[in-house]
Amino acid sequence: MMDYQLLEQFGLSENEAKVYLACLEAGSAYVSRIASRAGINRTTAYDILEYLVKKGLVSYVGAKKDKQFAPEKPDALIGYLNSRKQNYEKKIESARNILPELQGIYNVMPQKPKVKFYSGIEGIKTIYLDSLNSKGEILSWLNLENIKLNPESYFINEYPAERAARDIKIKAIVADCKLARERAKDNKKQNREMRIIPKDQMNIMPECYIYDNKVAFMSHKERFGVMIESKDIAEAQRKLYMLAWERAGKIKENTTTDLIH
Repeated sequence: MMDYQLLEQFGLSENEAKVYLACLEAGSAYVSRIASRAGINRTTAYDILEYLVKKGLVSYVGAKKDKQFAPEKPDALIGYLNSRKQNYEKKIESARNILPELQGIYNVMPQKPKVKFYSGIEGIKTIYLDSLNSKGEILSWLNLENIKLNPESYFINEYPAERAARDIKIKAIVADCKLARERAKDNKKQNREMRIIPKDQMNIMPECYIYDNKVAFMSHKERFGVMIESKDIAEAQRKLYMLAWERAGKIKENTTTDLIH
């Protein structure tokens, strides 16, 4: 039988995935048979089958007293996902409608510096996604070889494309490496200005983003992130960054590595 975990990514719980696969394998069958194949008790299996009926993945067969369950064709899974997509789109639209009211409540709160910690790959990704709402350019320093420690391609490919699509410019001070040189070729396309400096002067593990009133540090090696939200701290870091940016330009001019930002 297919690994039930493959179905969990589509919004099914572990037991729902097991019951659904058992139903596909059994065809039209009583609850007891499906439960046995799924390896769960009959009562739980019955409740899950009723839920799968509501999702359009399973249907009833036979009279009520002699009811069996049968799977719909596998392409019903696409229909289920489309319905979830439409539901999420409605929720997103509803959220947009109440944002002004929520923002009004948020603004009356005392504006104190905030520090948030993010754990794991998804935590780091949360910071990247937050930066896509930046109202101005992003200032960053990074070592692309460290980002490659993270198995997700999102950080290398999808994020830069999405940022460029939203017309958010980024300045980047980057340690020299093969990947940095390759990325420099796409600077204009990805709305990025890059200054590459020798690795011995830029051997820094964490990545840093400065945008709006936020300063974020992401460690792809240790897989965690920290975000500081403070107007004063962000402004101080922004001024220090511009000093480093100017220095990086002079280092670039004095090296034989000709990399146009």
